[in-house]
Amino acid sequence: MAILGFMKQRRPRQFNLKYRYYDEHKERLRESEERVRKQLGMDKKEGYRVDPERIRNSMRDTLEDSRQKKRDMVRLGIVLGFVVICFYLFIHYVL
Repeated sequence: MAILGFMKQRRPRQFNLKYRYYDEHKERLRESEERVRKQLGMDKKEGYRVDPERIRNSMRDTLEDSRQKKRDMVRLGIVLGFVVICFYLFIHYVL
């Protein structure tokens, strides 16, 4: 019996890649592209021709919206800070 086991050729090990580092930016970009494709009705499985210009415009609009929201938050912070300072000065000098 030992002779039969000796004559068998061993199978190579299976390749198993375990990532050491995780690229969050790349993952967010991939998810964003998938979301845009889903919104535009372009699925890879269905065989639609991908129009890079539509995807680019959609992503640009999303980026502009997020920048506008960020500007609005900064503006709101400045206004609230100004109101708090005015309120403090009013309380301090008037009362």
